[in-house]
Amino acid sequence: MTFEETYQKGCDALKLRKFDEAKAVFGEALKLKPDDIYTMNKLAMIAKDTGDFDGAMSLLEESLKLKDKDLYTNYLLGNAYLEQGDIDKAIEALENTIKIDPKDKYSRNSLALAYRMKGNYEKCVETLQVALKYSPDDTYNKLSLATVLFERGQIEDGRRLVTEIVNRDPQNTPGLILLGRIAMDEENSEQALNHFTKVLSIDADNSEAHYYLGRIALENGDKDTAAKHFHSALDHGSDKLSISKNLGVIFMNKGMYKESQLEFARAISLDPNDPFTLNNMGKLLVFQNHYDEGIEYFKKAIMVQPDYAYAHYNLGKAYRDTKNYPHSIYHLLFCLKYEPEDIYALNRLGRVYLEAGLPHNALECFQRVLDTLDSKETYSMEGVAETNEALGNFDAALVYYQKVKNTGSENKVLIDRACPAVRHASVTAWSRWRSTRANAVPHEPPPTMVTFTRA
Repeated sequence: MTFEETYQKGCDALKLRKFDEAKAVFGEALKLKPDDIYTMNKLAMIAKDTGDFDGAMSLLEESLKLKDKDLYTNYLLGNAYLEQGDIDKAIEALENTIKIDPKDKYSRNSLALAYRMKGNYEKCVETLQVALKYSPDDTYNKLSLATVLFERGQIEDGRRLVTEIVNRDPQNTPGLILLGRIAMDEENSEQALNHFTKVLSIDADNSEAHYYLGRIALENGDKDTAAKHFHSALDHGSDKLSISKNLGVIFMNKGMYKESQLEFARAISLDPNDPFTLNNMGKLLVFQNHYDEGIEYFKKAIMVQPDYAYAHYNLGKAYRDTKNYPHSIYHLLFCLKYEPEDIYALNRLGRVYLEAGLPHNALECFQRVLDTLDSKETYSMEGVAETNEALGNFDAALVYYQKVKNTGSENKVLIDRACPAVRHASVTAWSRWRSTRANAVPHEPPPTMVTFTRA
């Protein structure tokens, strides 16, 4: 056969997803024409789709040596990096791609996804908006933009775009899914139910619709219907890992620990090194007071991703619960290294310092929240008050207890702790003791004061 005939035979096999056959045929084509980058790209696609990323990267790099400005090769390279989780390299490759052809909507969509995965939503939106300037009627990029706008809280802008899509194409299932998600966000379960049910009337096996219908059923207390939809989502969904991870979190938040553990275990069987799942399995076990097992899962999550701030936070919290203060402080400091403005971590660290007998360190943590992050943060005010009390700075303690009381917080526990009459009585008793006893018996301990520890 000629090169052209062999190449076409490989393309036909690839369309049918007969990867082994396509790989063999394209290999023969490459022997007939060794420098053909299109054949190399097809082989790279097969390697990527079958999980051989090293093989894919090698072929794509060889293609770029032959023609470094080839649009499709750069596009494939960017997507290969994206699928491996190397977001920075993906962005670099895809930025190169749109320099070659600024109008290429596929490259811009992949680039937008890369920015979204990196957490740079501004660049993601900007990239999609530029794509729509070149192709105003491109449904895929418009839907991507609507989804990102919704997830950023720009609900009306997202709704407007997706409504345009669904009005033009009433059977656009991704658009209907997004409308259902918007309705759920607005707690309009009836409208959401209508959108997801319509999706199933178009595509009975749509895993996303089953997943969201399961969530609605669970919120309504119908566990049997929820289970049915969740099982259908898993049966028909291509991304079983994400479904199981999300289900695990939903069940955990509902207090359905048995079901949650089953889903996290399923997710771990699909990917034993997913840090999100390992971290959440640890949380679930700690919720059930299985501290030793939970701590091991947090450690696994950190081994996989050393800069995973939330795993460090949860590990620090678990060590604090078990009174292992040195390890708790160690991991909370690491959490703050990666998320320096995490108010929860600062408050937690301040509390651990206070319990460990390091009030000056505690005061620094609580004061840092109030001075640089949130001057009205009630838990930090309470922390400053308790720490000043521990240090004997009673006037300063009273000032902050009064601030807590004046915040109008709905947290009754904090308000009760800050009752100025009780605190003033304690301070007065302390002062009286010091004036009558301190000089006579300088080393005698003061009377025990009531202290509170927030769980």
